[in-house]
Amino acid sequence: MPTTDVSELSKNDKRRSVILIVSVVLITAAVLTAVFTKDKWLPALKANTEPAPSPAVQEEAELSEGNFPLKINSGMGYQLMTMDTNLALLDDSSFHIYNSDGKVMLEQRHTYANPILCTSRNKALIYDVGGTQFRLLNKNKQIYEKLTDGVIYLARLSETDLAAVVTKSDRCLSQLDIYNDKGTVVFSYYSSDSRIIDIEFNKNSTGCIVTVLDTKDGELRSSMICFDFSQEPPIWTGDSVNALAMDVRWYDNDTIAMVGDTAYALFDSNGHKISEHYYNAPIKDYASAGELTAVVTENTALRRTMLEIFVPGRDCVNIILEAEEKDVYISGNEIYILTSEYIYIYSPEGVKTARIKLRDQFGDICKSGKYIYLLGYDSVSRIDFVN
Repeated sequence: MPTTDVSELSKNDKRRSVILIVSVVLITAAVLTAVFTKDKWLPALKANTEPAPSPAVQEEAELSEGNFPLKINSGMGYQLMTMDTNLALLDDSSFHIYNSDGKVMLEQRHTYANPILCTSRNKALIYDVGGTQFRLLNKNKQIYEKLTDGVIYLARLSETDLAAVVTKSDRCLSQLDIYNDKGTVVFSYYSSDSRIIDIEFNKNSTGCIVTVLDTKDGELRSSMICFDFSQEPPIWTGDSVNALAMDVRWYDNDTIAMVGDTAYALFDSNGHKISEHYYNAPIKDYASAGELTAVVTENTALRRTMLEIFVPGRDCVNIILEAEEKDVYISGNEIYILTSEYIYIYSPEGVKTARIKLRDQFGDICKSGKYIYLLGYDSVSRIDFVN
């Protein structure tokens, strides 16, 4: 099988959504130049780059056959996410749900110009950035499709099937509407002096954190506002961070993490900043799931790519990567780094626990259960792996 060149493959939803949001609100990301002083980061770097135990090596992973590889008609630009044990795949013209064996369970066409996919455990939300339509589906059917008054900036889906949709509004800079599982608006918020760039639901989906972006003294500044859907006034407004927030995580212990383009910040349950860590080099990629965050930074002058691992209540762990990173993914308590030849797997402590050799090149990865899905230019392959 010939090697497929996927160096220009579009990254998945997490990065595509951020890029589209910034484009819509006409904001150019700040120059990523923040570095630690040598005294601060070099000792930690040396401590965390001691030789680790030899990882398990799966030499040349066998690609599954049968319905795999899944063929993508539109090629570049598709998105793949999990729905329980199923796969949700969105491309420029259609949406599919497959079971873990690659059998089609649902197929739909769409006409969205800039489609974005969000999933929960058993639902999928598709919305059109810059358009006015979004729809909610399960593995068997479409539940509803709605038309918004203003163009859509972004949308998010909770585990209880609430849809948060942020639109442009004539009344303010941006408007947030929360829709229940029937498609009825149950809560609204109008942001008059800053732009909404992210939504994070609490664990019960009874409220959310709204992340907003503004500028001060020419610098981008992100801050959070916490809401309970049973009342109109916000519960609190949090401290700000001089960064473009790309993701916000609400941890089980009620601490809150913000992953920014220049820094990772941790907050208490009232939005007060506990700590702030500026990356060692410009950010290249990131992944955040559960209570684990992985940030890939790249120092082009030194030709060095690093993995920075964040867990609440612990100092950042720094690892020098062995090869150029193409994608970073978190599954459970493991960090997966995709390169041209291998998938490297790390623990939260920065220990390399496994390495999988690949026979072809891929651009992104996705994992569900014992399967790792590999995204090529116009196909999705599957391998079996249990670490």
